[in-house]
Order: sequence, then C-alpha cells, then structure tokens
Amino acid sequence: MNVSSASPRADLTALPVWLRPVTLAVNAVIALACLAQSRAILALPDFGNLGDPVQAFAAMVVLLPVVAAAYFSAGLLLRRPQSSLLVPSLADTRYGLMFFYFLAAALSFVYVIWRSGAFNGFEFLVTGFMQNAWLALVFMAAYVIFWIGSRADSALVRRTGVIVGLVGIGILLLSANFLQGVVDLLSTYRDPGVLIGTISGVVASFLCYAYLTRGVEFGETPQQRQAWQGWLMLSPNILGFMIFFAGPLLLSLYLSFTDDSVGREPQVIWLQNYAHILSFEFKTQPITEPAQRALSFGFRVLASFDVGETRLVWGARDPDFWISLRNTIVFCLMLLPLSIVPALLLSIILNTALPGMKVYRAVFFLPSVAAVVGTAIIWRWLYSPNIGYYNYAITSLITWLNTTFGTSINDPQIAWLTDPNVVLISIVLLAAWQIMGNNTVLFLAGLQGIPRELYEAAMIDGANAWRSFWNVTLPLLRPTMFFVVITVMVTGLQVFNEPYALFPSRPIPIQAQTSVFYLYQQGFFRFQFGYASAIAWFLFLFIFTLTFIQFRLQREDR
Repeated sequence: MNVSSASPRADLTALPVWLRPVTLAVNAVIALACLAQSRAILALPDFGNLGDPVQAFAAMVVLLPVVAAAYFSAGLLLRRPQSSLLVPSLADTRYGLMFFYFLAAALSFVYVIWRSGAFNGFEFLVTGFMQNAWLALVFMAAYVIFWIGSRADSALVRRTGVIVGLVGIGILLLSANFLQGVVDLLSTYRDPGVLIGTISGVVASFLCYAYLTRGVEFGETPQQRQAWQGWLMLSPNILGFMIFFAGPLLLSLYLSFTDDSVGREPQVIWLQNYAHILSFEFKTQPITEPAQRALSFGFRVLASFDVGETRLVWGARDPDFWISLRNTIVFCLMLLPLSIVPALLLSIILNTALPGMKVYRAVFFLPSVAAVVGTAIIWRWLYSPNIGYYNYAITSLITWLNTTFGTSINDPQIAWLTDPNVVLISIVLLAAWQIMGNNTVLFLAGLQGIPRELYEAAMIDGANAWRSFWNVTLPLLRPTMFFVVITVMVTGLQVFNEPYALFPSRPIPIQAQTSVFYLYQQGFFRFQFGYASAIAWFLFLFIFTLTFIQFRLQREDR
C-alpha cells in the first residue's frame, strides 16, 4: 500500500483541553435558547397573520439547531472513528460543528446589523462619500505614485503612494462623519439584544475558526479539505437561496391551499383553489339562446361552437385564467420561430471571417442586456399609430408600390397597442428582438465547435452550401438547438415584463394578458394571495410537464 495515499490518523489527544467542554457548553446554551424561542413563537397570539400552520412550522425550524447541537455533541463525546446513523464520525462531527458555528455566527451578526440599524448608518456613510466624491482623486494620485515606484523599483516611492492612499481614506471617512457613525453604533449596545447578538457571533466565530484550523487532529485528507473549502465558497449563495427563494417557495405552496387575502388570517381550504382553476362545464343549447344561459351558476362562457342548430358551450369558473394561458401558449408558439430562425441565420453570417465581425457580434447582443422597461418605452413610440416609425415605414412602402407599379393597396394604419388582433403580436416582436441576440451568441458558439474538416469533406463529396448546412450544420447543432428551444419556451411561458412595461395603463387588453401577468393581477390588485399562489404552482407544473416531455423526446431521438 502506498503510504502517501493513506488517510491521516485522527489524534484527538492533541486537541486543546478546553475545546470539548467549551463546545458542549455552547451547544447546550444554543439548544436552551432555541427551545425558549420555539416556545415563545408558539405562545404568540398572532404570527404575522399567516395562520397556525406557519407558526408551527416556524417553531419547528427553530428547533433544528437543538437537534444539530445534540447530534454533534454526541459525536464529540463518543468519538466514533466510523460514521453511523445515530452517531457521526469524527470527521463528520468536525464538519458539522464548523457549519453549525458558521451559520450561528452569520445569523448573529445579521441580527446585530438589523437590531442596531447599521444599514441606516451605511446609507448615511455612502451619502457622505458621494458628497465628497472629489476626494477620489487622492486615490488616483496614490495609485500613480505607487505605479511610478514599482516601475522605478523604489521602495520609498511605493511607501509614499501607500501613505497617500491611507491619508485619502482617513480624510474621506472624516468628511463622511464616520466617527459620529461609530459613536452612534456603539450607543446601540445599550440594547441587550445587540450585546447578546454580538457576543454569540464572536463566540460562534471563534469556535468555527478553532475547528477549521484543526484538521490534522481529526485526520483530514487534502480531498476533504478541498471539499469543505468549496462548500464554504458556495455558502453565501446557498444561504441566500434557502432564505430568499426556498422559504418563500414553501410559503407560497402553503398559501395555495388557503383562502389568504389581505387583512385576515388564512384558513386552509385544501384543493378548492385548484378546483376553481380546473372547473369546467360543457353544455348544449339551441343556437337561438344566449350562451351564458346554458351554464350553471358561477360559470362563465369560455368558448362556444355552433354545430347546425345546436350550440356547444364551454364554460369555466375562471375563464380569464384560461384566456391568459391561451395567450401565453400562442405567444410562445410565435416567439419560438421569430427568435430562433433569425438568430440562426445571423449566427451563420457572424461566423464568417469578414472584417468587423467582432463589433457586429457585440451590437447584436446589446438588446439582450438592455433593460425591458427602457426598451418598452422606445417600442411604445415605435408602435405609435401617428408618429411611430413602423407605421411610417409601412405607409412609405405602400405609397412607393402604388406610385411605381400603379397598385391600389390601402394603408392599414395598424393600431399596434389597441387593436385586439395585433396587441399580442406587438409583444412577441419586442420579446423576440430582445432575446434574439442571446440566441445568436449560443448558436455562434455551437457553430464554432463544428470542425472545419467536415465542411471540407462535404465539399469534396460535391455538396453545395445548402446540402452542407442541412447535412452537417443542423445535425451537429442539435444539442445547441435543443438548449435554445427549451430556454426560449420557458422564457415565453413565463413572460411578464413585456406586457407589464408595454401597456402602462391598467387593466391591459385581455388579448395581451399572459398567465404570469394574470397571477400578478390576482395577487397584487385583487389581493387574493391564496388563489394567486395556486395559479403559480399550476403554471409551474404546466411548464415542468412541457419541459419534461421535451427532454424525453430528445432522449428518444438519440
């Protein structure tokens, strides 16, 4: 056996004498504090007006550190070299304690920042910096001095540059009332909560560092060290995901089973919101009677079809949702060719070695990074029926055709944002123009990955440009094409920004209303938070199903 590849042996006798008892004591304090906090949450008469299930869930989450403290304390006491279901191994105990104390320190300092109002002080500090922005010239001068010293290999000049930079920082901080901000921050420590939070953060940070620097005693291998360092780098993103995405996601799932609305505590109604979305009714009646009369109470006409003397009426409890879903599907079906085909043609052109192609690539990508609100304002001007460029271009073209060829084509004077037959196309054109640049870059990357030898072989075999494109380019672009189709489809089914920004007046035309916009309208205009959450989860399942089908079809075609 190669000795260098063997795992180091753990030696807990080399640990400081104080580390284990201090760890166990701190774990006990954290567990008792969490138990007290969980009990306090359950005793609250009103928990954010979210209902008893959320209150019980919050109390259960607060109990998780109790379980973690007991679990890793057991691992530290029993000192098992191998992991088991009930007791962790020595390495797992160390990693668990590191994460445990890292999370405790982060939450403690976040609590201190919130309780002390440090964010307000930071805002005042930034305001002071902006009012004395001219002092930034001092840093520029310091950098120039340091650069000259580096080029001249003069330690004195480099030191002078550092001193000038430090003096500039001091002057900038003094001009921004930094000292007064420090005094105000220190005065917040008269609050016991700020003091306790700071002490707990310092203690947790100290213990985290103590276990972090003692990998040798726990038999840590280089691979294990790289693993926890990688997780440490990912921890800000993971914590942000858990707090700002996973938490609201679970809350919305709970709200989708309630009748939550503004100003009242939600009551669990289970699947009634989903039943309301999926409630349909099909009735027949004579063609001479109004369609609404055939439906039961609470249903409205979604569509009707005349077959001879009989009318088939399709009703729904919420026809507006299904109209918005239809608009979304039609939007997506138009967006796919309008954003993919031109992007593919542009990528083929930009893949050539003509002069200035790098500039053109950047120009075509600019719409993808432009803000939707700003571009929507410009497109509203372009869509104007009186002064818009699109109608002007159409009028000029028709006038030229009528004058040159003697035709009598009528000028349509399209009302892009008010004509019910055109408003959805207006949104599609804006969205396609905006994502076409991103698709072009993706196709261009795929084209540059195709070996030139294949085109040369096809040319030797007598293939022209079209045959080379059909038999070489398209087959090898299938992975890229699949990715582009999936991303465009998901983007189209989630469209919200374009109709929201393109139609400033509310309500927007029903023909321009998409599913996500309808969700927004239910939640933030009618304040039906429970029903809006149910719509959100229904759309998630709808998009997930379509994406899953796409992946299955792609796998079967291989």
